[in-house]
Amino acid sequence: MKIITFLFIAAALMTARTEAGQTGPLKQLSQADPAAGLVPAPEPGTPRSDGSLSIIRTTHPQQWERVECYQDTVHPFAMESMLNKSRHDNADIVAAFGSNMPQSSTFLLHYGPKWKTNTGKVVVLAHGASDNATRAWAAPASLIGDPSAPGLLQALEAKGFRVFAVTFPHKHGNLFYEAQYLADAIAIAKQATGVEKVVLIGHSAGGLAARAYVSSYRLNNNWTAYRGDVGQFITLATPHRGQDFAFRHPEFNYFFMQDTLTANAPMSWDKILAYGIWKDTFDFSIYSDNFPMQQQVLSDWTGKYPMSPLSPDSYTTMHGGQGLVSHSLGIESAMLKGGNFMSAFKGYPVPAEIPVTVIAGTKQDIKDIPQTEKDGPSDGLVFLESASHTADLTAAGRKEPIQKILVNENHLTITYSPDMLKLVPDLIK
Repeated sequence: MKIITFLFIAAALMTARTEAGQTGPLKQLSQADPAAGLVPAPEPGTPRSDGSLSIIRTTHPQQWERVECYQDTVHPFAMESMLNKSRHDNADIVAAFGSNMPQSSTFLLHYGPKWKTNTGKVVVLAHGASDNATRAWAAPASLIGDPSAPGLLQALEAKGFRVFAVTFPHKHGNLFYEAQYLADAIAIAKQATGVEKVVLIGHSAGGLAARAYVSSYRLNNNWTAYRGDVGQFITLATPHRGQDFAFRHPEFNYFFMQDTLTANAPMSWDKILAYGIWKDTFDFSIYSDNFPMQQQVLSDWTGKYPMSPLSPDSYTTMHGGQGLVSHSLGIESAMLKGGNFMSAFKGYPVPAEIPVTVIAGTKQDIKDIPQTEKDGPSDGLVFLESASHTADLTAAGRKEPIQKILVNENHLTITYSPDMLKLVPDLIK
């Protein structure tokens, strides 16, 4: 079940280019975190960006030289709701946050073991949904039972790069919040190393958060606009044109049922007929406030790849309404709840001076996943056309075309297969 739930990405806010999200419907975005600023004094000598960040604690887990928990005391974060099953469960991550339900104003900055001794470029890594920096970059094969296998952290350090990574507080948190965490983390990494620009790499929804930062796609003027501090940008399996997996494959709702309705991924049904009894599943659905990122990343791909009419309640799942075994509010409702994020994102290209590489997988099979995305070419979750899309990222005046690379990897192995551990470090200029 963990591997299944790891796969789902994305969600919330925006309808127009006017400083994205000015009237976003998600209530969490209009509420200030009541505890923002109630933090212990920072440790002496701790790197920080501009006085807006305070250190809460420092830990020293095995895979990292250190992990620092920062609180952003300036920006108006609101506490995001989450299911119990959506909380962090990695012991080192929970220890670093001090909780398995961290405040939305906090994030973790992981320092690679060789960040002081290496002399190469500084790389900042952003993980995807339902993940953390340790699993994503330091022990990626732990999903398939091999926690000792190396990840991109080790591969980059072996090439002499100085590596930092971020862990987001909410496994399905608001992408605008995650863009702010990345802005903060880059500022800290720059001050710690003395560099002017970093290489920014994002996997899956982490690539969308990274793209939102460099594109200055943000909520009003309360959040950090791009500071010109990224020298290269690489995305891995990022749905640049969104995805609709949860709606086009409604049978996955039954997997969530088997997990006592608390799966770490959203249902597309808000009511379900189970064992002859109708159950209200709204809190576990994509329409609730528990999955803001999942709302944000939605796009309807049925015009290009029709969904199978054999799927249970296929029409009502996608369009909303009462079906034989379910009730759905439909994908349009979920996208509206997320402020039509992907639609507005089209108007925010990556600055022309940043070299960009978009890497997309073509392998549809994923180990231990009973059903993957095969309605069209995909990496098992995201359609190839979405993960390899470059037009929305291309700014007027760009002299160096965005590099597009297709690899024979699925949505997971694209971060850690031996071929990828060689390819990605070699791409850094």
